[in-house]
Amino acid sequence: MKSCSKLQRTTLPVWFDNKGPESDVVISTRIRLARNLAGYTFPNKALPREKKAVFKKVTAVFSELPPLSSFEVINLSGLDKLQQQFLAEQRVISQDIVGVDGDRGVVCDSSRRINIMINEEDHLRLQCIDSGFRPQELWNALDMIDDSLGCKLAFAYDCTRGFLTSCPTNSGTGLRVSFLLHLPGLVLTKTIDQVLQGASQMGIATRGFLGEHSDVMGNFFQLSNQATMGSHEKQFLGSAQEVISEIVFHERRAREKIVEEASLEVSDKVHRSYGILTHARTLSMGELLNLSSALRLGVECSIYDEVTVEQINRIICLSMPAHIQFHHGSALDVREIGVLRAELVRELLHKKRRRTKASQLQ
Repeated sequence: MKSCSKLQRTTLPVWFDNKGPESDVVISTRIRLARNLAGYTFPNKALPREKKAVFKKVTAVFSELPPLSSFEVINLSGLDKLQQQFLAEQRVISQDIVGVDGDRGVVCDSSRRINIMINEEDHLRLQCIDSGFRPQELWNALDMIDDSLGCKLAFAYDCTRGFLTSCPTNSGTGLRVSFLLHLPGLVLTKTIDQVLQGASQMGIATRGFLGEHSDVMGNFFQLSNQATMGSHEKQFLGSAQEVISEIVFHERRAREKIVEEASLEVSDKVHRSYGILTHARTLSMGELLNLSSALRLGVECSIYDEVTVEQINRIICLSMPAHIQFHHGSALDVREIGVLRAELVRELLHKKRRRTKASQLQ
């Protein structure tokens, strides 16, 4: 098997760099808008020539708009399945667009903070994603792009129902506000169900680390608004922001409680997790997320200082299946991926430990 050194140099996606506000709990914020072009068949029913026409029309518009003319256009039909999966793990594209046929792709800025998918479920899926808790900032950026594109493209719009989308649950504003949260405190104090039930009553849906259709692993929860119709975008944004702020408050209180009342048990859990990560010969993605979650909790609660949150994020990102296979240069089965994942984690953690010891000797 090839060395993991090349993979280790991969730049982390901006949403996972731990530089945003409230990043101890809110890993990332994503704002997404769904739009369709008037007079064109929606992608799920469109013929190949219709998809091609939409792709050509939309990409041409970007070159006409100065703020967006420097964006990169990626036609996914020219990439193999592994390359597409790599972009999905980086959250540049969705998992759904990977399995779609015909001309479809993404237009993105150099940091890939702004990603606009073409011919996914809708003709356009505008997305702005970044680390930490910053819904208003991301909304402002995406709203400007939406307005710019709207001046050049006629969006499918109904005076009663708002923006029209392939899935009725996205109609109206077409707005989804999503937050990826790390909630080990609520899980360990057994209050997570109560908190998520309260969020659900406020119109917030819960998914796993990988978003829609994924299970919750490693105490990572993705929360997003369910309703997109009946209110203004700013009202949906404000409501979601209020719910997430409340969850952040409860998570921090829960962490304080477990450190105060069960510091030995938490410390033991953290150190055991580190031991497994530095010695395991094979790791599934679920195991890695669970063990990394414990390690992250230890760092954020000042129980453990052998690694940083940024290094933990790097381990998680680089250990995802497509990342490992893409840099290995070929498709691998689950067993091979598990072995390479364990090797990568050991290398990264041992490298950090050697650096720590060297600095202590100086």
